[in-house]
Amino acid sequence: DARRLGMGGVILSEVSQSSTQNVAYRAVPRGKGSGASSRSIPIPLGLIQLLASHPEFDSSNPNFNVFEIAQLIARTPYTLQLVKPQELSSDIIVDVAQNSLAIDLGELQRLFPDRDLRFGSTFASPNLEFGTKNIFAGVRPQVEVRNSMRLDPTLQRALGEADPFAPNTTYGAKDDARAQGAIAFTVGTALPIVPAIASPDGDPRKGGVALYAGARATYLRGIALWEGDGRAQFATGDTIFGSGTPLEAQYDANVRQTPNPAFDAGKGYAADAGFVVFLHGLEIGLGVNDLGATIDWKNTDLDNYTYDTATNTNVKTPVARGEKFKSQFPVTGTLNLAYRWGRTTVAGTLDRTANERYIPRAGAEIWMGPTPLRGGVYLDSYQLLQFTAGSGVKFGKLGLDVALATQSRGISTQRGVELAASLAIY
Repeated sequence: DARRLGMGGVILSEVSQSSTQNVAYRAVPRGKGSGASSRSIPIPLGLIQLLASHPEFDSSNPNFNVFEIAQLIARTPYTLQLVKPQELSSDIIVDVAQNSLAIDLGELQRLFPDRDLRFGSTFASPNLEFGTKNIFAGVRPQVEVRNSMRLDPTLQRALGEADPFAPNTTYGAKDDARAQGAIAFTVGTALPIVPAIASPDGDPRKGGVALYAGARATYLRGIALWEGDGRAQFATGDTIFGSGTPLEAQYDANVRQTPNPAFDAGKGYAADAGFVVFLHGLEIGLGVNDLGATIDWKNTDLDNYTYDTATNTNVKTPVARGEKFKSQFPVTGTLNLAYRWGRTTVAGTLDRTANERYIPRAGAEIWMGPTPLRGGVYLDSYQLLQFTAGSGVKFGKLGLDVALATQSRGISTQRGVELAASLAIY
């Protein structure tokens, strides 16, 4: 949604996706005038760019680049990349002696920070809902993909800070990954608990007092699950490169999956809830999604993988077959504030993402006749400040919105610039 992106990604009652993240917004009446509520249809400029120039997926091809694939996974390809973040590249300096090893990765040290490395997202679109603004039902896919890795302090300092590897020291890392998919069937309601009082044209954005609340119940039919957790480590000997003290490596992982993905592989339930209050031009909203979102899988297989140093092979050991298992989707939510006077709106949002991180956002919109001016900032998951700006034009009930935004999504902390465009229906 270019209108929302131009304002820093804030949520408020005028922009698209507000009811997706806070179900109570379904009951808020649509406004009138230049800053009226709009429904947005994004124009996927980035998909055209991706089709014209996509990464090489064949690992045997000389042009294969794992960093490009990682960037594609981490960055939504709907936007047009005007300035791509600089690819990770650096001179690597290795100091080697019989009992000493130091590796300076340069810029690549950013890949090994002193914290969890989290990549992932929850996809819940397209969301097909039908009904009235007060009572509705719908169906949508619900997919989660995530990976979380944590290096031991010794390995993190060696790779992320160029500390020398030491004799008689253990270095390790732990990794957890999950992918699950389901079809979500929803039914919900959103109602005016306190209808707009003393609001011009019945629009609480223009003044007065109003309170709206909503809830959405979800029935999940699980399709497939893959989940793994692993631990790898190696230990140096008395002498790092001594002939009599070889490196000792260990690897252990548990992998659980549904052997036969199907529409009835699992079932579960979830709930969304939210409220919105308007107080004399001030808007406050709180929405929480996927409360208690769990799936009970009827049939999963669990295998253990270890590394055999003698044969230099992975060893697969079946642990369980046809076992029941319960998985969970992460809880997400938004807290948003907005204040309006005349044709000006300022807003802020605090998002809780599927990666269990909190993203603060702030933005503003000023209408000058049929043309809006927008700007915003947000603090991304790397704690980098990103900037956005946008504009557009309104033709009666239709409009076109565009937005420019800096971003550092993916494995690079360098900033890029993206362009978004969307059609608006007022």
